[in-house]
Amino acid sequence: MAVRRMPPTLGVLGGMGPLATADFYRKLVERTPARADQGHLPVLIWAYPHVPDRSAALLGEGPSPVPALVEDRWSQCVGAACVAIPCNTAHAYADQLTRATEWKSWT
Repeated sequence: MAVRRMPPTLGVLGGMGPLATADFYRKLVERTPARADQGHLPVLIWAYPHVPDRSAALLGEGPSPVPALVEDRWSQCVGAACVAIPCNTAHAYADQLTRATEWKSWT
């Protein structure tokens, strides 16, 4: 019996606006050159809308979102080859996320 290899999985840390996550996933599906359902990427989406407001934190008016973004349940359950974050303001914390997690880079 041949062992079937799973293609790399994309992790999506989303929900910080839910519509941005939905828009990202729609664009990913639409732009994937798949000829059938089986040709699409495996994707795990963690939509967590309870992350503290990133804009308020950047302005010094709220708590850092980094602890919520690196929660154990996200970083342990994914097993993804790479992670996408469809949230503009969360990208301001990319360096901190990289240092605080096992991920080599966040997109």
